[in-house]
Amino acid sequence: MKAKRIWLIGLSIMFGLVSLLSACNSDDENTEATDGDAPADGDNPTDGDECTDGETIEVNADITADATWAACNTYILKKHIFVENATLTIEKGVTVKGESGSSLVIATSAKLLAEGDAANPIVFTSAQPEGSRAAGDWGGVVLLGLAPINVSGGSEKIEGFPATEGRTSYGGGDGQHDCGTLKYVRVEFAGFELAPDNELNGVTLGGCGSKTLLDHVQVHMGADDGVECFGGSANLKHVVISEPDDDGLDWDFGWTGKVQWMVVHQNGVVGDKGMECDNNKNDNDAAPRSAPELWNVSLIGSDSDPGTAGKEQSGIHFRRGTAGKVNNMIMAYFTDFGINVSDGSTVSQFDGGALAVKNSLFWDIGDNNSAFPAEPAPAEGEEPDDGGFDEAAAFAGGGLNNAFADPQLTDISNYDDPDFLPQSGSPALDGGATPPSDGFFDASATYIGAFGAEDWTAGWTAYPAN
Repeated sequence: MKAKRIWLIGLSIMFGLVSLLSACNSDDENTEATDGDAPADGDNPTDGDECTDGETIEVNADITADATWAACNTYILKKHIFVENATLTIEKGVTVKGESGSSLVIATSAKLLAEGDAANPIVFTSAQPEGSRAAGDWGGVVLLGLAPINVSGGSEKIEGFPATEGRTSYGGGDGQHDCGTLKYVRVEFAGFELAPDNELNGVTLGGCGSKTLLDHVQVHMGADDGVECFGGSANLKHVVISEPDDDGLDWDFGWTGKVQWMVVHQNGVVGDKGMECDNNKNDNDAAPRSAPELWNVSLIGSDSDPGTAGKEQSGIHFRRGTAGKVNNMIMAYFTDFGINVSDGSTVSQFDGGALAVKNSLFWDIGDNNSAFPAEPAPAEGEEPDDGGFDEAAAFAGGGLNNAFADPQLTDISNYDDPDFLPQSGSPALDGGATPPSDGFFDASATYIGAFGAEDWTAGWTAYPAN
């Protein structure tokens, strides 16, 4: 009995040491992501609870089976991570850090479900230390689908990758194709240029259909555009695009999605257009034609002192045959032009009513605070093919209900913590049109711009400089 008791005690000590060593290894070493990773009991936050510390997990391999990135963990992207034939679920409070040369690519056979909340947003950011981060540190988030695009053959390879990368194809015949959902998500310091006109953006959508939704998404300090939609009909709500290196929202290849509540805030050093809007560069009249519908938009340039010159930036460039309707918009503080329409195909969309800007406020456009809503023929030297179309006369014309007035935005000069809301008494708080009641748009948003009395950015957005 005594010998047996001694043997049992020794066995217990051995198992205790093994458990202790295992726990230490778990704490001290990064682990590779596995399917179904889940937090320990008590670590999964409920609504309103903030995350506690989680694990740090390196992601070295592509994902080919359903996987969950567990709440509050940090995942390090070591390369371009492709998700194929699987659903990747990212739980609230997760941080995803991208190393140089990395990105997250959701192929046409996959789906991304990334749903945070205001207290625990999902954050995609640079793997560089805070204070050393910069635009272009990593490649961003790419979602690819099988919705129609208007290129020859009906499919294309997404920008930002070598032509030999076959997994980047997108486009097809499924108008509802669901690339996934992003809610309460931030994407920081992303985007990079592979070659001129071949760049990744903060969020890139290629052929994503109408069941794809971005809602409460911020793209901050991206090296190219904030969000670019290549065809399809993905929908966007509550979008913040802060300090992009290039354009805020960019669309091409027949995008027909919907947008409500979007703000673009340009930096005084970088940034180009609030929105750059194309149909197809090689065939301006290719079908389906780009024709999105946008309501409650604020496009804010970097020159917040009326009448002073700053970096050359512009509000909207409609070109290459695009249609589209923008309603209840604030456009302010752009030093170049407000609206430019290039080429005859795009002018014909305006003449036929398929291209319009209505019920909008313009303020401090051009270098003398008097261009409403654009300098006459503002970019004739750049693209002199619009037949002498006079943007200022056209968009200030009767029936469009556009006005020249100060929207009285609260604090847009503060890039660390901007306040985009109109002040009490602002003309933006009333006078807007009523959005459609179609199940997507909120018909109660009859104000002009992205904000009424509620700050829907509170709690989940951030504006780090580096």
